[in-house]
Amino acid sequence: MQTTDMFSEVADIPKSPMAYKFIAIDKPIAASVYRKYHYFGDKDFLNSYSFGALFSGEVWGSISFGIPNATAIKGLYNRDEQYGVMEITRLAFNPEAPRNSCSRLISQSIKLLRKRYPLRLIITYADTAQGHAGTIYKASNFRSHGLTAKKTDFLWPDGKVKKIKGIKYSEQKGEWIERSRKYLFSMEIKCRIRKGLKPPI
Repeated sequence: MQTTDMFSEVADIPKSPMAYKFIAIDKPIAASVYRKYHYFGDKDFLNSYSFGALFSGEVWGSISFGIPNATAIKGLYNRDEQYGVMEITRLAFNPEAPRNSCSRLISQSIKLLRKRYPLRLIITYADTAQGHAGTIYKASNFRSHGLTAKKTDFLWPDGKVKKIKGIKYSEQKGEWIERSRKYLFSMEIKCRIRKGLKPPI
């Protein structure tokens, strides 16, 4: 299948998710995909490993994994059990890609990640503020843990949400707003840890 862009150049479109080659990619390449196809755009992201779906010389989709900011999640891991835990920090795909491209990227990237890192648990979130319910993760056999706890953030007059240590918010101009809740998902990886694998620096 082919498509013609505004410059009349003919570009190939994969006919199925089986057409991609899945490879490790650098963060800047992953960032260029998110800049075009992810709602966070240029916003920085945690990145220990990134993988891409390559077709006809172009990276159509990307997924990134990082060590979670959460040092513990009740029911999943404690503070002394974070080793081996990775979080999907970004996932995006060209909207012209065929169905099931994202789920195949997830499954193939996990296989690639297991060759590089002593993986035992993956966590990820779906943001309700974006209308997401985690359909892709459910289709990829992730376990759902429901919504995250209710939290609030301080909204400053400039429209930004940020934390500042050592101040009294009651003396500041601004207001507390509810933070969007997210669906939490996890996948346990049951496998033997390969010798020589080390956590990312």
